[in-house]
Order: sequence, then structure tokens, then C-alpha cells
Amino acid sequence: MQYVIDKKVLVVRTIGNVLMLGAFVSIIFTFWPVGSAFARYAWDNLTGKKFEAVSEIGATQTFGSLLGKSDSNLKVLVPKDPNFSIIVEKIGADAPIIPNVDASSKAVYTEALKRGVAHALGTSFPGQPGVTYLFAHSTDTIFNVPRFNAIFYLLKDMVPGDGIVIFFGGKRYDYIVSETKITEPEDVSYFTMKTSEQILVLQTCYPPGTTWKRLLVIARPVSTVISAQ
Repeated sequence: MQYVIDKKVLVVRTIGNVLMLGAFVSIIFTFWPVGSAFARYAWDNLTGKKFEAVSEIGATQTFGSLLGKSDSNLKVLVPKDPNFSIIVEKIGADAPIIPNVDASSKAVYTEALKRGVAHALGTSFPGQPGVTYLFAHSTDTIFNVPRFNAIFYLLKDMVPGDGIVIFFGGKRYDYIVSETKITEPEDVSYFTMKTSEQILVLQTCYPPGTTWKRLLVIARPVSTVISAQ
């Protein structure tokens, strides 16, 4: 009788341990990309590593190097796709942009986000009046967030005055962040905004690794910001 009871206890404990191990593995699987991105960013800051986009398509030099400035800790970022790419120098982000992605179609944007950042269908392109809306997020299960959200994990560290570089149609477009805001997932005010200004909006999930809210980074062309000062 004692042997039977001990065997049942052993089975229950084994099942409990397996469930705990499964939960632990799931947490690691979900949040490892977030943690590794933060760790890399912290290490880059600690070692003084910097990132700068090339001055133009086909070039191998940055604006700083063209001015005779050199830095051994500087890494030159070349756009992944000269036709449409984003580079965020502060966080070392460099990714292709998939144009005209239907944000209302889960199948369409899920496939696009596997390849890069998505440009929302119906929004403007760089150099055109209106809102250029870019997103890298997942509204699927939390287990898919790491695969689709990694490019923009560190956008939470962006502040007004930071730069964003977009390469589109073989040309470089420079933007300066004007504000950041955290919104509800249902907020589409910037997505549907009609304006004659040129506005760039980057959207990601917030907090990183979740789909609870949205973080928006709003930026405007450098020329517009300078002329307004």
C-alpha cells in the first residue's frame, strides 16, 4: 500500500516538474530576444560603440568620415535594401522595409514582418506629404512576438532630437524625432491622419515582448525641423 502511494506521489511530482520546466522554457523562449537586445545595447554603450548610416546609396563612408572624422568604435550601417530600408543609428537597427502591407490582414502583415519592417498600405512614402507609417509588431500569440518585434525592441530609448534614416528609391531621407507616446492598441489616430506635412511614425509593441500597448515614435524631416527653429 505504501509503495502505491509513493508511486502516485512520484508521478504527481514528475508531472509538476515537467509543467514547471515547460513554463520556464516558454518564458525564456518569449523574452530571450528582448533580454539579448537590451544586453547588446548596454554593452555597446559601455564600450562606446556607435552606429552611423552611410552617406548615400553605394557609398561606404558616413558623413562624419567625409568630414575627416574617424572613430575606431564606429560601425557603418549600409541599408539592407537600397529601395526601401530604415536605419536607426542610436540603437543600431538596420532593416529592409516591406512596402504597401495591408495592416488589416493578419496573413499579409504576418508574412511581411518575417522579412523586415512593414510600411502600412495607404500611407505616404518618404518625400511625400502625409504620414509614412512603419510598424514591426505582432498581434498574434505572445510566442510570436520575439520573431516579429525584434527590430524595434529598443525604440523605447528614443527621445526627441534622435535621428532616423530612411533610404527610399535610392535616396536618403533624414528625420528627427519630435515626440514619443504610448497608446492603446485601438488607437489609429496617426494611421488615419490627413496632413500636408511629412511625418514619419514608427510603431512597436509596448512593453517590449508584449502586445499590451503601442509605442509610437513620431519624427519629421530634418529640413522641416531646422526651418522651424
